Amino acid sequence: MARRTALITLGLAAVLALAAGAAVWAWRQPVAVAAADDAAASLFALKLPDADGVERPLKTWQGKLLIVNFWATWCTPCVEEMPELQKFSDEYAARNVAVIGIGVDDADKIRDFRRQHGLRIPLLTAGFNGMQIAQQLGNPQPVLPYTAVISPGGRVVEEHSGRVEQPELQRWVDRYAHP
Repeated sequence: MARRTALITLGLAAVLALAAGAAVWAWRQPVAVAAADDAAASLFALKLPDADGVERPLKTWQGKLLIVNFWATWCTPCVEEMPELQKFSDEYAARNVAVIGIGVDDADKIRDFRRQHGLRIPLLTAGFNGMQIAQQLGNPQPVLPYTAVISPGGRVVEEHSGRVEQPELQRWVDRYAHP
């Protein structure tokens, strides 16, 4: 009988611990959403020059499913994913999807890279400050490439460190883009 009471007490304690953990998780979710919203709002408040030196307000892309790719011309996986990002952008622009690249590089190198690879997606220049912007959007370590996805509602909804592949891009569109 004592053993049965002990098992019931242990089971009850486990259920209470699980409930407490779930409550803490649920309580913390609005904070995470608010941080993501603040990060997206900070991004949209920026103006960055493009490869030609023209200031581009990032609020231009508010209301779209925005794929923000942080990259550099000296980063091999970054260079490898650029043609895929261009193809993706061309394919989904009609679905209110936009792709922008924020280069952790100088404008001359980005402009030459754009020309050599025939890219049409907006390539903005942020120099080394681009890493700070990426960290604000959730980049846990200073890695490139890094991609953040901002919903049409203005929330950071996905983050990806390393080269992004077509299936991942497709999943984001299926999940967050308006038809």
